[in-house]
Amino acid sequence: MILRDVKQRFFAFRNGLLADMLRRQGASNHRTIFGLNVPQLREIAAQAGVDPELAELLWADADVRESRLLAPMVSPPVAEAFSRMDQVQTAEEADILCHSLLRRCPGALNAAEARLNAPQPLVQYCALRLLLNLAMNSAQARAAIPALLAELKPLNSANSGLADRLRQLLADYEENAL
Repeated sequence: MILRDVKQRFFAFRNGLLADMLRRQGASNHRTIFGLNVPQLREIAAQAGVDPELAELLWADADVRESRLLAPMVSPPVAEAFSRMDQVQTAEEADILCHSLLRRCPGALNAAEARLNAPQPLVQYCALRLLLNLAMNSAQARAAIPALLAELKPLNSANSGLADRLRQLLADYEENAL
């Protein structure tokens, strides 16, 4: 699949009501919003398959919300993908990036640790989201995360809530393991 085909799919699936709602809520700072939902993006990703060149083109298309959300879905799980954590523009991008790609990349725990105290709130949010994804799937990550959380610097309210959610998840795992 080439970029032109992907853009045609964006047009075919566009949802003006959702796009307008996202704009009004300020949920996205992208210039172009087609209003696709995650299942529609996953459908396009399934048709495109893993395509590193397409992933790079989509990620570089920073003005289009759907391009940035689709890029992690078609990207191979390689360590170079962690540089995208430093480039996220929205929490939605961070969520999709961590869930669809970064949690499957080698060195994910180290990448999250390296960005956990980043001065940029979105980068820090991305690191916390990645830890949350790792905690749900890896006993090794669950064992390492408490020490990382103990070293957290002050967080903004959104990141503080996410860190609390992560602590609660770890407590639930510990309680159920006993």
